[in-house]
Amino acid sequence: MAEPDRTLILCIDSDDDIGIKGKVKTPLIGRDANIQAATKLALADPEEADANAMFGAVKLYDKLVKDYPDESFEIATIAGSGKGGVVADRAMVKELGRIQKLFVADSVILVTDGFSDEELVPIIQSRIPITSIHHVVVKHSERIEETYAIIFRYLKMMVEDPYYSKVILGVPGILLVIFGFLMASNQLENGGMVVAFVMGIVLVLKGFGWDSRLAELEPRLPPPDRWINLITTGLGGIVFIIGIIRGIDYAWSIIPLPILPFWDLTYWATNSADLIGAFILKGTDMVTLGLGIAIAGDGISIYVQNKEDLKVWSNMIGILLLLWMRPISIEAAHIIRNPDVTITVFSPLIIYTILGVVSLTLFVTWVYRRHGRKLFKRPT
Repeated sequence: MAEPDRTLILCIDSDDDIGIKGKVKTPLIGRDANIQAATKLALADPEEADANAMFGAVKLYDKLVKDYPDESFEIATIAGSGKGGVVADRAMVKELGRIQKLFVADSVILVTDGFSDEELVPIIQSRIPITSIHHVVVKHSERIEETYAIIFRYLKMMVEDPYYSKVILGVPGILLVIFGFLMASNQLENGGMVVAFVMGIVLVLKGFGWDSRLAELEPRLPPPDRWINLITTGLGGIVFIIGIIRGIDYAWSIIPLPILPFWDLTYWATNSADLIGAFILKGTDMVTLGLGIAIAGDGISIYVQNKEDLKVWSNMIGILLLLWMRPISIEAAHIIRNPDVTITVFSPLIIYTILGVVSLTLFVTWVYRRHGRKLFKRPT
């Protein structure tokens, strides 16, 4: 006597709403297990389409068992991952393999809550023949009120679901922050360049799938007292970049673009000092401020973590160095752009340099004499 055909009714939850919302571990096999899991998911989110798909799979299972008593049927549910993409596909294939060990099926009837899950069809087809695909689509009223309710539901999903919100809200949020800094520094004319730069990075990350690889790294969040360092470093980095942009923009403005070909090496050799000086004049303030914010934030973070940590003095030395480097750089830029200026002992550049060297030497000497043994002690 020939063995009866063995058919697997397979329900797919590619974004793992069963595990995330229903707190149910997959794979699920058996009618009772699927009903219990679908009930938990429906109680957690009554509007979840995957719960309807699971109940639809159970209904289909009951109908087939009744209509074909001579055949063997089993129902199972597999889930992917909230990260989507390759991660979700690999998770579902792994769970399908576990089900195949428990129920060796001759064919599969695929049950989904829409057409997006059909991307997995070739993968399943390569392991078990698919004889049918059953769609369970929730019916909505055609009334205008319910149409608005559906629209607002998906808008809420785009805001609260991390998978969508990081692109829909995160990228515009970054652009708005950068525009705010550009407006504060009167550099709004460079907004187009910033938008192109940020959107280019986003498209490259999404296009090559690097965002999924970065997400798989799952970096550990730093302790709360380290957030001071991260925030000030980020703000300082933005201010630093604005300073670089300001310097480049001013240096670019003095180049006679309508008549200057870029391959005119004579012009670049003759005017390179003037361009460098122009860059330093306009970019020094913001660059110095950005570095100062980062160094100060690092010192505050160290002090908050351990008040006895003497590395704070190193940050104070760095801030003092920046305070003197700013006027020295500006005076040097003036001389670079006007080399005919006479330099005497009383020139601002000489005075700032001498005062900077003397004050730094005295401060470092005082720190060394007071904390030298602890500050410069090598770890054993």
